[in-house]
Parts: sequence; structure tokens; C-alpha cells
Amino acid sequence: MATTAEDELAALVSRVAKAQELANMGDYDWHIPSDTNRWSDQLFRIYGFEPQSFHPSYERFLSYLHPDDRERVVETHKRAYATGEGWAIVERIVRPDGEVRHLSTNGEVVTDEQGTPVRMRGTCVDITERVRAEQDREQQAARLIEADVRRAQAVEINDNVVQGLTAALYALELEDADRASTYLMHTLESARRMMADLTTPLDGALDPVGLVRNEPASVLGSPD
Repeated sequence: MATTAEDELAALVSRVAKAQELANMGDYDWHIPSDTNRWSDQLFRIYGFEPQSFHPSYERFLSYLHPDDRERVVETHKRAYATGEGWAIVERIVRPDGEVRHLSTNGEVVTDEQGTPVRMRGTCVDITERVRAEQDREQQAARLIEADVRRAQAVEINDNVVQGLTAALYALELEDADRASTYLMHTLESARRMMADLTTPLDGALDPVGLVRNEPASVLGSPD
């Protein structure tokens, strides 16, 4: 039986739908005057719905955006509407179950012969797993930095406090009260400087990397 144009079109649509599912990508086509928005089946799935289960009007689309992203997305669309330029942004949506997903979205404006915008269309790619992987790497890097800071602080405490107290104890064992007192005074002063460094914000914000001085403070010196 000969293949008809309708059969070829149906086969093409099926292949595109399968490719979108594999890529976790959907497309949309919003007819502005009628507020009629066509979403592909995979875009419905990305948003957490069964394909073609509702009419995705612009207001309904906005209701699924993360509240912190909504204003930025609307301004992007307004700018595109006014200039006719395309756009590419990363936006967050909130699924019905509360899960937040990250979408890489692009779009273009289609105008009529008079230059009036009549359609906005584009694609959305779910990049949530990539974003989460990047966040995990950043958190791991932050944990490593924190561990380095803690080790450096421990070394500084040992150099500036523990050694001073140890020297004072040795002096007391030798019944040298004056030298022990001098060691204790040096140690207390060093401890005060360390606490000032640890609690003073840098440029109005406390920077963990700035909590450790490049050189340990002198504790023992040469008491007379």
C-alpha cells in the first residue's frame, strides 16, 4: 500500500516526540491574540502532567513558575515582545508535587506583515540533573574549603595558645613565676587578637577564608 502524505507526517511527528522524550525536551507555540498555547507531550511531562491534559494558557504557565523567577521571566517576555528579539534563559518551575525543576528555555517572536507580534515559540530542556550535579560539586568544594580553614585554625591555636600555655606550665614547674606570668600575658594577648580576627566581618560580611592569618601571631617572644 502506498504511503500517503498523512502517514509520512504522522511518522515524522512520532519520531520528533520520541526524540524529545529521550532528550527530556519539549516545545511550545503560543498564539498571542487568542492566548492559545500548544505544548508538546514531553513538555507536559516535564511540568509533571499527563500529555494534553489541560490548556496551557499564559497565566497558567506563569502559575507554575517558581515565585522567585516569575518577574524575571515576565520581563524577558515583555522585552522580546517589544523588540522582536529572541531569548534564552534558565527558569525554575514547581511541579504539582512540589518538586522544583530547572529548565533551559529559548524562544522567538513571530510577527505579522505589520510587525505585530502574533506568536512566541521555542523549546524547553529539563537540565535539573545537571544543575543538581553542579550544586553537589560546589557544596563538596565548600566543604573542602571549610575543612582547610578548620585545619589552619587548629594549627594557629596550637601555635599561639597551646604552646604558650605549655611554656607557662614549664616555667611554673621550675618555680619561675615571673617567666610563667610573662608567657601567660603573651598567650592571652595572642588569643585576644585571634578572637578579633575570627569575629570581625570583612567588608561587612564574615569571610571564612579570612578567618586565618597568613602568619601565626608570636606567643612566646623572648620574655625577660
